[in-house]
Amino acid sequence: MAGIQKRGDSYKITVTIGNDGTGKKRRYYMTYTPPKGLSPTKVEKELNRIKVEFEQKCSLGHVVDSNIKLIDFIEHWFTDYANNKDYSPVTLEDYKSTSIKIVEELGHIQLGKLTAKLVQDFYSKIKNSESHRGGQKFKATSECLNMISKLKQKDLSLKAEINVKTLSGIKKGGNTTFQVAKKISETLEKDFNKLFIESGEKTKVSAETVLHYHRLLNLLLNDAVRLEYIPFNPITNKVILPKTKQKEQTYLDDQEAVEFLATLEEEPLKYKLALNLLVFSGLRRGEFGGLKWTDIDYESNTIAVKKALKKISGAPAFQGPPKNQNSIRSVKLPEFIFELFKEYHQLQLELKTNMGDKWHETGYVFTQINGLPMNLDTIGWYMGKLSKKHNLKKVHTHALRHSNASILVASGQDIKTVSHRLGHANVSTTMNIYTHFIKAADAKASDALENILISPSKNE
Repeated sequence: MAGIQKRGDSYKITVTIGNDGTGKKRRYYMTYTPPKGLSPTKVEKELNRIKVEFEQKCSLGHVVDSNIKLIDFIEHWFTDYANNKDYSPVTLEDYKSTSIKIVEELGHIQLGKLTAKLVQDFYSKIKNSESHRGGQKFKATSECLNMISKLKQKDLSLKAEINVKTLSGIKKGGNTTFQVAKKISETLEKDFNKLFIESGEKTKVSAETVLHYHRLLNLLLNDAVRLEYIPFNPITNKVILPKTKQKEQTYLDDQEAVEFLATLEEEPLKYKLALNLLVFSGLRRGEFGGLKWTDIDYESNTIAVKKALKKISGAPAFQGPPKNQNSIRSVKLPEFIFELFKEYHQLQLELKTNMGDKWHETGYVFTQINGLPMNLDTIGWYMGKLSKKHNLKKVHTHALRHSNASILVASGQDIKTVSHRLGHANVSTTMNIYTHFIKAADAKASDALENILISPSKNE
């Protein structure tokens, strides 16, 4: 049995079939909003068609249960469906983290009663809120600092499995993440709230954050339709999404890159190699961290990019596939970088001997003092230290990848070659990201033609 109820500009269709096993009637719901400009006669005809179709689907069991709450569906989705989609552990971790806020705000609502307006209100609430930039941060209390000061920094970093420099920053009063603070608390066997307090300024939530929530919610609702919990996605083409401003890529131009590389001459071998490698290879951060000694080919002066180092909260770093199939590639590099590899490998072997049974044989090129893969944040930290020391332009680790690409484009390298070296999924990705550089290179080419073909004749 199906009923229709007019609600403003839309119609609520309710189908009642059987009971749910507890004696209550099982009801299924859907909402139909006629397109604007449709005559009353056509609206009635279309409404009756949709009603009959929906009732048939419910009778045949093609609509599972629109009464299920969003929180229960999300839990069901993560348990039974997400693992079948070959999502990477990092993607799943991100989805789980993002779903927390969705559940807090919308989890109590039944799937069949979730409307575009409810979701729009959720997005508006997020957009007008504030949060910690880059995630929640924590600072050590005086009790924590007192306990840390009585321990050897190297021993604590090994037991807590955190970087020595991260620990040093905490001792100096710097902020840290929840995951790091939790590791220290567990290692010291003390209550988290006695050792760390929340810190850091809050900033207004960006449009990109709202889109992040939308992408996951839209994915979930599309799957709810596919699994026939609901007949259609209530937010498809219904919610207004904030516009994002395209960020200008931060990078070093050729002169800035030369100055940056010159400062590395007197730096420790590990960082001299790491930063030269990032500038000349254009590797992603995870690809850099995932390099193993077996990936280094001294005969051909190439490195093989096969894996990427990945990290999820509460778990050690692990090796996984790179970003896409085209990211698996071979990158040729200058000979001096392979000389640095040889020197650094020898240094690492000496460190391994000195560490004895505390050394973990992982095969990674860049490691902590115990052989475990290096914390990728360490490179960013060192770059900041280097920039301050030499009064250089301050850039983040990924900016070295942009610098590599911009210099190649400016030098006249064809986009297909640049795209291959960067490991982009396709050439269009490279063109979209580096449009500004490509246009600048094109302008230089135009000027060159003018100087060659036109200027001489004008001077005659």
